[in-house]
Amino acid sequence: MTEADIKRKFNEALKLEKEGKVSQAAKVYTEILGMNPKFQKAYLNLGALYSRTGDSENAIKTYQKALELGKTTELYYNLGVELYRLGSLDAAIKALKSSLELNKKYLNSHLLLAYCYKQQDRPDKSELYLKNAIKLDPKNKTAYAALATIYFDTEKWEAALEAANTALQINPNDPRMDILVTEIHVKLGNYKQSFESLKKVTSSAQGFVQFNNSIKEAKQNPDTEQKVFFENLEVLTRKKLDEFKDKLTLSKENPQDFEAPEAQDALDLSLMYLFHGDTERALKYLLYAQKNLQENPASEVS
Repeated sequence: MTEADIKRKFNEALKLEKEGKVSQAAKVYTEILGMNPKFQKAYLNLGALYSRTGDSENAIKTYQKALELGKTTELYYNLGVELYRLGSLDAAIKALKSSLELNKKYLNSHLLLAYCYKQQDRPDKSELYLKNAIKLDPKNKTAYAALATIYFDTEKWEAALEAANTALQINPNDPRMDILVTEIHVKLGNYKQSFESLKKVTSSAQGFVQFNNSIKEAKQNPDTEQKVFFENLEVLTRKKLDEFKDKLTLSKENPQDFEAPEAQDALDLSLMYLFHGDTERALKYLLYAQKNLQENPASEVS
């Protein structure tokens, strides 16, 4: 088969890929490699197809064959991705470092190396590669979000807050960072800021808004079963709230004889108010629970 014929088949495979016909495209790439085993681009594309279908083992074999024909940054990176997916972290790190030897400014390799080292519980190395990524792309939301998580896990609260806030400046609609910010503020004892962050999350997160709207709708037009549920919930909430207030009052008046409400008491009330559709009260009791756990880390929540 002539070189023109191979090029025509390669274009055919590309067309099948665009149409989403992955297995057919893979078959054509395999045919091309049978005719020309040194067509590196066909190996690269075939490996990517295996990757898309979750077949990391065949993807790795294909990329390794491609590397025998010539080393490229992209090939080493793709190999690193598949090794990472299989949990072969040392091999993934080796492949990714090889990609950086060819192109030290290859952003994706820095990012994935950071994740590899995080999996190995080596936060110092993870931080190093995330900072490299930020040098290459100062507005990389993924790098800042990952850096915030690294700092949170290593209890560097101020640094975690700075990184999380930067991530939110770049990508304001990231509920994961909003939630992380609330947790950081609790760790720092900034309960007012934590409450405001929680309010922001619950007013904008799609899943929570949908849940809250469905509760309100059910309360406005309840069927028989829902009516009984909300009536029972009202009784239980009042009882739980009275118990909570009594504990709080007694603990303030006689701290030596009576303990303050525990985190579980507050979490129970938070959940009850959540099903009432009273988000603000739900958040206040959730925050009380967070504060209690922060000040009494040995206390258990069932």
